[in-house]
Amino acid sequence: MAGAELIGREELAEIQELFSREKVNLYRYGGGNYKTREFEEKFASWMGVKYAHAVSSGTAAIHCALAGAGIGPGDEVITTAWTFIAPVEAVSALGAVPVPVEIDETYHLDPSEIEKAVTSATKAVVAIPMWASPRMDEIAEICRKNGLILIEDAAQALGASYKGRKLGTIGSVGSFSFDAGKTLHTGEGGMIVTDDKDIYDRAAEFSDHGHMHLPGLPRGKDPRRAKGLNLRISEVTSAIGIAQLSKIDMILSKSKENKRKIKDGIGHLGNIVMRPFSDEAGSQGDTLIFRLRDRETALRFEAHLMEHGFGTKILPEALDWHYAGVWGHLLGEIDRYRNVDLESLWPKTGAMLRSSICLNIPVLIDERTIENLISAIISGSEITG
Repeated sequence: MAGAELIGREELAEIQELFSREKVNLYRYGGGNYKTREFEEKFASWMGVKYAHAVSSGTAAIHCALAGAGIGPGDEVITTAWTFIAPVEAVSALGAVPVPVEIDETYHLDPSEIEKAVTSATKAVVAIPMWASPRMDEIAEICRKNGLILIEDAAQALGASYKGRKLGTIGSVGSFSFDAGKTLHTGEGGMIVTDDKDIYDRAAEFSDHGHMHLPGLPRGKDPRRAKGLNLRISEVTSAIGIAQLSKIDMILSKSKENKRKIKDGIGHLGNIVMRPFSDEAGSQGDTLIFRLRDRETALRFEAHLMEHGFGTKILPEALDWHYAGVWGHLLGEIDRYRNVDLESLWPKTGAMLRSSICLNIPVLIDERTIENLISAIISGSEITG
């Protein structure tokens, strides 16, 4: 999966350089933390933002982004009913109330559903681009009109854009993940990006027990103005990140090329519905989504693909980790969802996801494998059509 396919000599060289220094301090805010500083600076430059702050995971990144934006107890945060569970966990962990809403045909936040969900307690909207952009102009305007903070959890969308603007840079703050399924892979790791100095400072403080990192003070005398956690990144992780970031343009280019070939090969099929886009030119190339007639058809299609050596990605394979309708263990602890049939809250989202197939498109997939995948999709559509 993208960067995970390309771990090699370059990453090892960065780690070796780290340990070749006379003095190595693997503590994020100690002396010698040049790899993390370098990673943050290079990432901020590539994203075109003023500030980037590296943390221990993508979950930590959205947690810090929310904290940096001032999300706290009682705040309502609108987001999508289709996402990995992490942002909803982070909202809940801060004492705020997650408010998932239905998706539209692009598999993203439906702006009309956002408007219906806004109340006097709403503090923010978390847009979560699943490998492509939501209708960001409309979402941004809703936030502006209602005085809401727009946050982008772009964990799945590093390198994607909307009308020429990189996802993660449109809202007040954005977050990214570097685990094995993401554009860049550092083992674990995440990044917060923003042009807002106050959000940056507060996010950095939250990631380090509340330390304000005032210059000239020993760490033990550093003050704090809010609580925090230990969500720091390691120097080894940052070293890997530097090498991975040097490969990002190639990763994005090759992924898009591979996706185009597959889409061209199946574009004539009449019984599958390809996902529409708000900006297809800006979407990533590592994922392909299409819908079938119903849940049973999708499951038969998945089984057919497995017989031909191809797995699925999230849909249907890991739906339970990406759909709010089955998160009773988390949402059931919140008053507004207690004893509520969660599935009934997002029927459109549930029906769409359960009838969909999501495919991973590797960077290093060869031409023969692409041809075999196209053939398996075509034959699967004939069997299940």
